[in-house]
Amino acid sequence: MKKSVLFLFCAIAVAANALTVEEARANLRAARVAYTNALAEAGITNTPRTARTRKVRNTPTRNVLSEKQRSFFENRRIAVNRDTSTLPGYVITTWHRNGKPDTLGPAVVTNALQHIVGAEQFNPLQKLAERFRQQAEQWQTLATNATARVERVSAALDERREEYVQKRDAAALPTTKAIYQAFIDAIDRIKAKLDQEGD
Repeated sequence: MKKSVLFLFCAIAVAANALTVEEARANLRAARVAYTNALAEAGITNTPRTARTRKVRNTPTRNVLSEKQRSFFENRRIAVNRDTSTLPGYVITTWHRNGKPDTLGPAVVTNALQHIVGAEQFNPLQKLAERFRQQAEQWQTLATNATARVERVSAALDERREEYVQKRDAAALPTTKAIYQAFIDAIDRIKAKLDQEGD
C-alpha cells in the first residue's frame, strides 16, 4: 500500500513539473548556446566533425599548380575522335580545346598509316608474363618426363613381378617360395606407392 501511494505521489510530481516539447527544445537550445559561449571564452572552437571534414575536403590548403600550369591544363588540346573507316589507310583525328573544336591549331588532322620496322618493345608485365609462360612450359616438360619415367619403372616392375611369380610357382622348396613371395610383396608395395604419387 505504501509503495503504490509513493508511486502515485511521484507520478503527480513529475506530471506537475513536466515540460512541453516546445519548452524542452527551448531549454536545449539555451544550453547549447551557453556551452558554445563558455568554450569561446576559453578559446576553444567547437565545430562539428562533419563540418570540419567538409571544410577540409572543399577548401584546398594550398595551390598545387601555378597559374601558368593551370592555364595550360585548361587550354590543352584533346583528341575526341579517331576515325579509321572513312578513308581506308588514314586516321582522321578530331581535336577540341575547352570543349569546342580547336581554333589555335587544325581541328581535324588526317594522317596516313605507315608501316614502321623496328625492335618490338615490351613492358615489364609482358616480360613477367613471358617468364611465367616459359617456367610453366619447363614444369610441364618435367612433369611429362616424370610421368614417362614412372611408366617405364612401372612396366619394368610388372615384368619383374611376372618373372618372380613364375619362379615362385616352379620352386620346389617352401623357403624358396617364401623368398619369391617376399619379392612380389615388395614390388606390390612399390607399385602402390607409385600409384598414390601419380594420383
